Amino acid sequence: MRIRTLLVDDEDPARMALRRALSAAPDIEIVGEASNGIEAIEMIGELRPDLVFLDIEMPGFDGFEVVQQLSDPPVIVFATAYDEYAVRAFEANAIDYLLKPVQPDRLERALARVRQKFPAGRLPLNTELQDIRLVARERSGPLRRIAARRGKRIVIVPLRDVIRVEIEDKLVFAVTANDRLLVEKTITELEIMLEPVGFLRISRGELVNLEAVKELLPWFSGTWRVKLLNGEERDVSRERARQLKEAMGIE
Repeated sequence: MRIRTLLVDDEDPARMALRRALSAAPDIEIVGEASNGIEAIEMIGELRPDLVFLDIEMPGFDGFEVVQQLSDPPVIVFATAYDEYAVRAFEANAIDYLLKPVQPDRLERALARVRQKFPAGRLPLNTELQDIRLVARERSGPLRRIAARRGKRIVIVPLRDVIRVEIEDKLVFAVTANDRLLVEKTITELEIMLEPVGFLRISRGELVNLEAVKELLPWFSGTWRVKLLNGEERDVSRERARQLKEAMGIE
């Protein structure tokens, strides 16, 4: 089995050196390169690599923030020029980390660990890799931004600008005062990601930013609506109304 591999580093010489070093590994197939966190998210989504060598210090999103944006993380080997990130890399359940400049013997040891994740030519067993998002969130602090699509482009959206998140025709959108952007995650994934930073699910297909809630309005037959800062009014399901009132400090 060829392990489809993506290289992510904002320094061209570092990517070139890693590509040369990996060329000696017959089971590694380099399918692409990214030079920043936004490109990394886009290419991981498009190429679905088995393995990513991921730099930590990058413009846009750093390596840990990239991981936070991924729904289904591939096998990850972090790379960094700073030894202080080594412990964080392991705490984030990365398969391994490499200090730059990468030494051949150290790279070979990392590849040996990677190969253990691809038993008998099968895809990796990703159970513990799912935890990487949770630990990366702890390492990077509260989520402050989210990656979303405007047409074919990926943009970084500060969460303070997101008024609500909604489903339409099985697609998920982040709504701001001036835009509506596609988010390539499920509403449940976003609920888990955004609840710690003040978003609440008010119905099966919608989350609201509690900072954007202006009023809570009684509606028909004991139901409620929220009025948002942009003037919109959104329905609150019966089962979510109590949770919303508690979050807003209403008895």
